[in-house]
Order: sequence, then structure tokens, then C-alpha cells
Amino acid sequence: VDFMQFIPLTPTSCLLRENAYGLPDDRREMKLARYLNWRINRIVNREDKDLIERVQAGMGSSSFATGPFGKNEICLRHFAKQMRETIPLARKPEKPSAAEIEAELHS
Repeated sequence: VDFMQFIPLTPTSCLLRENAYGLPDDRREMKLARYLNWRINRIVNREDKDLIERVQAGMGSSSFATGPFGKNEICLRHFAKQMRETIPLARKPEKPSAAEIEAELHS
């Protein structure tokens, strides 16, 4: 079982904690399977990190616009729906202006 936890630190950064857990098994095949799992996770994590950094940079730009979520992103779609229901500004397709954010905070 692979465990991953993302802990927000600031609005633009987070801490990633991860570990793999399994029953003790010293068979050569299991050691190889676990090693391959570790290698695959390293590759995927690097790809995800690059993508996340580009998305974060885009969110900070004046040309930011929300995009669609994939049909398989069930949890992400649910979370986004909750955000839109809870935070009215999250419903906007474009980045809200500083004035809009300020007005919302004081309403």
C-alpha cells in the first residue's frame, strides 16, 4: 500500500509525505516488485511535480483560467464542487481581481 499526504504550508507550497507499507516478504520476486513500484513512483512524482509547478505558475498569471477536470478525477471533481459551493469566488472562470477578493473578504 502506498501512502501519500499533502500538507499545505503556504498558499503556494506544500509538504509531501509518502511511504510504502507491506507485509514482510523476502522473496526475490517481491523485492523486485517493490523496487519497480518505487522506481515507477519516482518517475510519476517527477512528472506530477513539473505539472503542478506549471499550473501554480499559471494560476499566478493574469491569463489564468480554470480548465476541465478529467472524468476519472472523481475525488478532485468532488473537492472542486465543494470549493465552489463554499467559496463564491471559486465559481469564477477567470482569476478574480484584487478588488473582488477584497470585497468578498469584507462582505
